[in-house]
Amino acid sequence: MTKTIIYEVIGIAFGTFITALGINALIVPGRLLTSGVTGVAILIQHFVPVSLAVMYLILNLPLLVLSAFQIGRKFTVYTVYSAILLFVFLTTIHVHHIPTHNILLDSVFGGVLSGGGCAIVLRLGGSQGGLDIVTRVIARHRNVTVANLNLIFNAVIIVLSVFLFNIQVAMYTLISIFASSKAYAVLLNHVGRVSVIIITEHGERVSRAITANMIRGVTSWNAVGTYSNHPKNVLLCVTTNVQLTQLRTIVLENDSKAFISVIATQNVIGHFKQIW
Repeated sequence: MTKTIIYEVIGIAFGTFITALGINALIVPGRLLTSGVTGVAILIQHFVPVSLAVMYLILNLPLLVLSAFQIGRKFTVYTVYSAILLFVFLTTIHVHHIPTHNILLDSVFGGVLSGGGCAIVLRLGGSQGGLDIVTRVIARHRNVTVANLNLIFNAVIIVLSVFLFNIQVAMYTLISIFASSKAYAVLLNHVGRVSVIIITEHGERVSRAITANMIRGVTSWNAVGTYSNHPKNVLLCVTTNVQLTQLRTIVLENDSKAFISVIATQNVIGHFKQIW
């Protein structure tokens, strides 16, 4: 196991723990809802005598299957790992309530912890399941960002909370989701873009692997190595630094001798999928 994988595995565990802490210590004791499938699980829990952890796992099982067929292998493995950890943490973390004595603080900091933990996992190449899988699959086929899809789904949760509970719960849930989305944005949405130049003798194989596993296009042109005098393919792919590790892994899996150059890119004009 490489140092990179160890770092990612530990980081995903930390991010998942942060999310579980925010939910168990602040969101649930404050009788609030949160964003995504976890919010739906909390909602259902009010009417069905099943624990939050079990309901979360039940809702995620079909989505994990969807991820296995529609998204890359590494993303799916890390997502299954994080989903199992979140189930374990939600079951074992017994914090009755952080004594804030203030539902506003519960909603703000509960949202920050849950959203921040989710963003950490996403930055490391996985997800905590749920809506992150659905929105990522849709983003692969439509020119829409995950953030916009999350906004629509969370609006539905807020509207349901008005009818099923009361306007006060809905308003504090809105604050919690807003805090969660801001933490998400700080850690994820403002990631930098990079232009990746790949020099390889297996251009077609590498470019196909990139387009098959990432929501990114690749431009290719022919070149000649002046030292070896061998024909080469030069590939250009513009992506975000969140996806850079995934891109590097894909390239080296298909050509271990590929030369990769990464250039920070301030702006992109034209068709560029801002996935997050």
